[in-house]
Amino acid sequence: MTDDVKTTIQRLERAESHDDSALIGAAQVLMAYQGKGGAPVQVAMDDLSSTDAVLHLIDDIVPGWTIRIKGKAMEPDGHWQCTLRRSSARDNDEFIGAGRGKVLSHALVSALLATVNYIQAHDRIA
Repeated sequence: MTDDVKTTIQRLERAESHDDSALIGAAQVLMAYQGKGGAPVQVAMDDLSSTDAVLHLIDDIVPGWTIRIKGKAMEPDGHWQCTLRRSSARDNDEFIGAGRGKVLSHALVSALLATVNYIQAHDRIA
């Protein structure tokens, strides 16, 4: 995993609340990703502003992947885990993107960053 991706994921996963500066870093990493057909991914801050928005972004970037969210809503924060898998039909995926955090949308973005980083390095699973 590249250092910029690792640092961004760590910031997102450690955040006590919604962290716009960490999300700016996440948007920059995602925009550097070349999706299918070689087209750069377009990401606006609105795409990272809520859990629903991030779910739509995941669907745009890795369509068909399974999203699994697990967690406990605890005040003042949650304990969320998210995984992205190419398939839910089998248990031998080559890669599973994982993220965690106190903010659900951050856990989702972390999993997406890990997934995109892996796909870039191993384009055979895109």
